[in-house]
Amino acid sequence: MDKEKQPRLPIEGAVVMGIESHPKKPHMYRVALKLNIAPELEDEPGGKDEAEKDWNSEVDELIAGARGEGLEEGERDAGPKSWNSEVDELIAGAKTVKRSEETVLTVHEDTLVSWRLLSGRRLTAEEVETLRQDEQKEEAYRSALLMLERKPRTTAELSLALKRKGYGGDIVEACVERLRARKMLDDSAYAKRFTEQRAAGQRKGRMLIRQELLQRGVDRQDVERAIGELDSDVEQESALALARKRWPSTKGNDRERKMKLMGMLLRRGFPSGIARTAVQQAAAESAEPEWEEAEEEGFHEDYDMDN
Repeated sequence: MDKEKQPRLPIEGAVVMGIESHPKKPHMYRVALKLNIAPELEDEPGGKDEAEKDWNSEVDELIAGARGEGLEEGERDAGPKSWNSEVDELIAGAKTVKRSEETVLTVHEDTLVSWRLLSGRRLTAEEVETLRQDEQKEEAYRSALLMLERKPRTTAELSLALKRKGYGGDIVEACVERLRARKMLDDSAYAKRFTEQRAAGQRKGRMLIRQELLQRGVDRQDVERAIGELDSDVEQESALALARKRWPSTKGNDRERKMKLMGMLLRRGFPSGIARTAVQQAAAESAEPEWEEAEEEGFHEDYDMDN
């Protein structure tokens, strides 16, 4: 259930009963509130006026019954006792006694100071709701920090993760803006780091990297900027390293091996020009030892014939 839309009893206000620092969350405080629950009669269809009207009608009927109007003689004798009981029940049911309920909110120390939340401080229903919203925002923010500590995330990925935890759209948006303001969430910087790491560490080409960034919800403008800043030499070295690694295990004649290796590099996202250069260089390097060995053997044969 959405954390913002959990059902709550209607309240008229609250009083701060106590404050203590949170034992596990730095800079956070727990505020105990005594909530004044709104009278139920005022929440029923028809409102309080209609309820009072019905109650007056019932009292009139009871008074008429106590006078013996419309009663037989036997019923008239038993009237006063039952009448008193019914009146007591009716009055008890008609009372709009204000009930109270206690709750605890967790707030940041900045909120504690700015709101002057001292014991005895009275709050309106609107102020209580605002504090509840602030509590949700702080919980979402701390949850987001924990997720970002585990691994970098894009704005889209973080927003989706927070919504899955039950936070509403307004809470998530406020959390994202707070993180952006503190430079803790930056899709542009994320795209640049992601591109460099994928190109050098995982030997992927720019086209595959572009696709992965878009799938993670990064804005296309940030994606193109990160791809444009990618060092072509790094991409060329990655393609060549992959071609060198795969060449010995690729089956077929020389042409078939080159075609298979070319297709593999294209699937890894390398541009055709970079892929072709890497394949040709890997094939040439693989053929060089064989040529040198044959040349050396020929040299020895010539030397023996001369002798």
